[in-house]
Amino acid sequence: MHRLASGHNTTGTTTGSTYRVPVGSSPALGSRRCLQFCQPELVEPTLCASVRLLDLAKPFVSLLPEVEFPYQKIGFDEKIVYTVASVAVYLLASLPLSNVSQGRLADPFTWLRTPFASQAGTALEFGLLPIVTAGFLWQILAGLKIVKVSFESRTDRELFQSWQKLTAVLIAVVYSVLLTFAGYFDPVDQFTSQESVPIWGRLTYIVQLSFMALITALLVELLDKGYGFGPGILALSTAWSATQFATSFVGITTSVTSRGWESHGALVQLIRNIRNKSFGLAIYEAFTRENLANLTQIYIALAALGVAIYFGNCRVDIPIKSAKVRSMASVYPIKLLYCGALPLVFTYAVLYNLNIIGFAVTRIFNTAPFAKYIGQWKLDEFTSSTYNLTCGFLYFISASPKNISPIHLLVRPITFSLFTVIVSVLFAKSWSNISGSSGRDLAKQFKEQDISMIGHRDTAVGKELGKIIPVAATTGALIVAGVTSVAEGFGLSNGLAVGVLIGVLSALTLLESVMTEFQQSGGMGSQFGQLFQQR
Repeated sequence: MHRLASGHNTTGTTTGSTYRVPVGSSPALGSRRCLQFCQPELVEPTLCASVRLLDLAKPFVSLLPEVEFPYQKIGFDEKIVYTVASVAVYLLASLPLSNVSQGRLADPFTWLRTPFASQAGTALEFGLLPIVTAGFLWQILAGLKIVKVSFESRTDRELFQSWQKLTAVLIAVVYSVLLTFAGYFDPVDQFTSQESVPIWGRLTYIVQLSFMALITALLVELLDKGYGFGPGILALSTAWSATQFATSFVGITTSVTSRGWESHGALVQLIRNIRNKSFGLAIYEAFTRENLANLTQIYIALAALGVAIYFGNCRVDIPIKSAKVRSMASVYPIKLLYCGALPLVFTYAVLYNLNIIGFAVTRIFNTAPFAKYIGQWKLDEFTSSTYNLTCGFLYFISASPKNISPIHLLVRPITFSLFTVIVSVLFAKSWSNISGSSGRDLAKQFKEQDISMIGHRDTAVGKELGKIIPVAATTGALIVAGVTSVAEGFGLSNGLAVGVLIGVLSALTLLESVMTEFQQSGGMGSQFGQLFQQR
């Protein structure tokens, strides 16, 4: 049976043979499949009508570095090597920025960093945010037909990808300029003095962060173009979430805090406290410390992980058959979490962008009357390592653990939850049509590959799928957003739970991609395939 556009697998049998049909949910952000299966209406009818916005990227194509498509099929072993190497390069890029004192940097975006694999004061200051924002932006513009592009044309695909890379770099440039002149990279004690970093030092921040945004875009492109297992964004996000959770749980590295030297791992710190302090105090500090990960955050993250795994396996099986081979039948599962982690990634991308712009604007124009309505950040008095939102619009859509009044303590979790749920559900409701994974698009793929739904005519397949997919997409987004609201709403998790939630959903998507490749490319004969077979 022909291959479907998906990342899942199912197995069916015929007389004397076994076949495998990859089946699944929507294409993921940044993947090549997402570009290939967008709506055919986006094809521009003529080339001479007017100059398209897409064509304005042509002067930059020769300037931007690009990863070429592989000349021959990449083997299963090589894909694993490329994927591991790309992830390793990204993780090793978390080196401190030159002329930045990382230990004296106050971070106002701590609760937003884990989903986007970013780290304060390093080359990964913005992490995946620029490429994620650019990807969402251009995919939405193409889906709404604001930008006319034919994804069946190789030239249009190259121009589209060039625009994404260029936009990601421009976002990194703009944000680095804003944060630099807002004093974000200055040591904390310089906010109250006249001393400032020289202009050449500020330029180094901008150059380093812009260059890293380009490197990140190339790593994602490398995986998306078939050298490794993609989507690249999900691969990097999964690896980062896993390392952050492991470090928060059993990290053995130490750093000095207001209470002395403490371990980064919550479990390791509990053991140290039991050895050096009374049992009751050791338990209390292990669950409540604020400067580093605590056991409360670990338990919340584990609960979110369990919920993600449970609902990630819920699905509706649609019986399908081949129109050419009568005895060939199977099922096409539509998962409850049809859009996966994308609605939550989009929501947090909106929050992250708003917080960066809001922080920079309120710092630069701190005397303007409108600044207090956007948001106010206050330096943590105990740790001096973070800024906490205390009021303003951004405070009520944040997961900040601090509050300035009992009323805010009650209102902010509600407003944050409403914002998260509404944005996630609206995105999921629209994304299937924008990305080309709606019931109509799926029915067209069935028809092109001579696949029919058992018990329905070909003309009714799109209608039947149109009843299931929107419900699955919105319900899945509601579940994911609801779990996030409970885990993050009261500011107890500090971003660890949502990072683990997105990491698990991304890992499930990657695992399906790996297993599909393993089953369809003869992976049993590869070195890594033999390891899988032994297990």
